[in-house]
Parts: sequence; C-alpha cells; structure tokens
Amino acid sequence: MKRAVSLILAAVLLSSCVACAREKNFPEDVTCEMIMEAAQSTHNPPEAEKIYTKAKENFDAYSMSLWVYGLYEECEKFKLLSDYAVYLSAGATTYEIAVLKAHEKDNVQDLVDLIEQRKKTLALGDKGMYDPEFETRMENAVIIEHGLFVIFLVTDNNSNAIKEIENLEE
Repeated sequence: MKRAVSLILAAVLLSSCVACAREKNFPEDVTCEMIMEAAQSTHNPPEAEKIYTKAKENFDAYSMSLWVYGLYEECEKFKLLSDYAVYLSAGATTYEIAVLKAHEKDNVQDLVDLIEQRKKTLALGDKGMYDPEFETRMENAVIIEHGLFVIFLVTDNNSNAIKEIENLEE
C-alpha cells in the first residue's frame, strides 16, 4: 500500500516537475553528452551499467524500447532524436541521467512522454527492493524541457546538477 501511495504521489509530482522552455538557450555546439557530463560534475556518479551516446552510436530503436518500456521491440520514436546521452547505473543504486534532443520542436512533447514512461518503468523495477534511497530519488526525479532538449535527472542532488547544466547556457 505504501508503495502504491508513493507511486501515485510520484506521478502527481512528475506532472508538476516538467518545466516549460526557458529564456536562455544552449549554444548550438552543446551536445547531449556535454549536458550529461555537466549534470554529473557535481558528484561522483555510481558505476555505470550502460552509457549510450550519439558519438558512440550505441543506441538504437530496440535498445531505446528496452530502456523506456522494458520490451525488446522497435521504438518508432527513436527517429525523433537528433542526439542523445543516457547514463544508467549498475547494481542496486538508482541513478540515471538521460538527455534527448529532438530534431524539431514539434517532437519535444513526444520525448517528454517517453521520459515519463521511462520513469514509470523504472518505478516498477526491482531496484526499489535493494536501494534504500529508491523512493527518495524517484520522488525527487525531474524532467526538464529546454528548447529541443529533454533532460531526466535521478541523482543524489538534482539541484546542483541543474545549476551545472544552466552554466552551459548562453
């Protein structure tokens, strides 16, 4: 029952955490990987299970579906991405940073929807049984819409991560 109430509260908080586009913008040469690294610069991230980046070209429509939905099938929304960086922690620690960039402004909401689904999938996973910080991190998880970018933060200190991301703005 406690978990169900927590999930409901998380869903309510999630809807209030999706930020609107901001006045400042990132310079055109800022990549998703640079944003991910800025978010991590305030702390020592846990060991990575997977790191997906456009530079490594190691993310596709099938791995995206596995990440978002937990299903190995083709994710049609993968074609909406012009850039991406996703950091997934190994073991029982709940820690994740995802930065997705849409080709067009009209696709940003689709990416926000994907991240919202990822948050639901993560909340239903079994890390909650092993990570004592799981509920706190999930309750504090944020989704930020920033121009063509959608940023998902599940870290120990999202506020500091956001400040470092903002340092990349013009």
